[in-house]
Amino acid sequence: MIDDPKNLSCFKAFIDQIEDGLSVAVIVASENDGVHFDVPLRYLPPNAKAGDHLIVSFQLDAEAKESTLERITELQRELTQNAQPDNFKL
Repeated sequence: MIDDPKNLSCFKAFIDQIEDGLSVAVIVASENDGVHFDVPLRYLPPNAKAGDHLIVSFQLDAEAKESTLERITELQRELTQNAQPDNFKL
């Protein structure tokens, strides 16, 4: 679900090849042939094949970020709870 379109970025790409032994597809950005990356087949539409064109999107996940920051803060608190301030190093 897209809460805020300002947090979404998209670009066009195509499937250059599918490496069956590795179960990955090589994706090439249409705007720049210098950008390519591997994607596990499980993340692609079910019948995707070499030559198919895609719209790739990235969306910021503020909830996951906040949850991670809370988890890190809690871990830091636990680690420093019994430590002497001048003894503690990360």
